[in-house]
Amino acid sequence: MSLPASKSKTTSTDASFQQNVVQLISVARRPEEALNLLCEHYRVERPRLRMGLPSGEKRALGCYVHRDKTIYISSEEYLYDPYVLIHEFYHHLRHVGGKHRGTERHARDFALAFLRTARLASTPDGAAAPF
Repeated sequence: MSLPASKSKTTSTDASFQQNVVQLISVARRPEEALNLLCEHYRVERPRLRMGLPSGEKRALGCYVHRDKTIYISSEEYLYDPYVLIHEFYHHLRHVGGKHRGTERHARDFALAFLRTARLASTPDGAAAPF
């Protein structure tokens, strides 16, 4: 499994991949396709994607349940939010990689790396737009 985007230098290939994932989720509104791309890139099995939250979870925008390998998204609004889906995918990535403790900060950084790369690629002069 390759290193998460937040832990490695971003190459132009990685930047293109990250931008594509973000656009598939937020612009094309095809989160399932983005999830397929993430799984292929990181060479992990694909988690299920479900709308609504599992019982006992009330306030989260999304969550990952490792025992059934499912990413739950609270509402349609957040289904198309790249931060939420990529953040929850990171939890899946860590779980199938055998590391599943203390990952909230890492999941946040992983998702933000994708968003920063996509934002940088979308600015006309390549300068980082305010985040």
